Amino acid sequence: MKAALLTVDRWLKGLDLILMAMAGGAVIFMMGVTFVDVFLRYVFNRPLSWSYDLITQYLLVGSFFFAFSYALRANENVAVDIFAQKLSPAAYSVLMSLGHGVAALIFAYVVWLTALDAHEAWVNNDAFVGALVWPTWLAKAILPVGALALTLRLAHRSLAYAVGRDDAALQAALHLEQNRDQGLREHA
Repeated sequence: MKAALLTVDRWLKGLDLILMAMAGGAVIFMMGVTFVDVFLRYVFNRPLSWSYDLITQYLLVGSFFFAFSYALRANENVAVDIFAQKLSPAAYSVLMSLGHGVAALIFAYVVWLTALDAHEAWVNNDAFVGALVWPTWLAKAILPVGALALTLRLAHRSLAYAVGRDDAALQAALHLEQNRDQGLREHA
């Protein structure tokens, strides 16, 4: 089971890196479009009429949702661990496994609902009307893609906490968070 967890983690890491590259690309593209828009606005008095729609409907959303799973793997998510410090390592692992499992179920439902919404927008050929006509399905498809990657990462972590409860090497290899007390004991 440990070998399977490590293999799945490598696959998920590849997916995370692809999505993170897309998020980073969206940020860089946002900056470029904003620079060109500001330059054209103030130098030639001819701003890009479509830049706001592109940035707010597609690039900003992508930069946000595509980074979720990577942030969780890197333990860069917000964590409130006031009570976690008081738990034994075994209790901490059990609770983290349960918490990640419940979160995976919730995000699986989010994936389902948002994918249905994106599909409906695609079938109906929905569009935003602004300076240009923008398809809504593409903007709506960003959320289920990012949420699916997060769901897979959450499910993987739930199983990893359950299986690797007493295996510090596996926990380290999978970048699992440890409660403060456990981390201090291992470094002593």
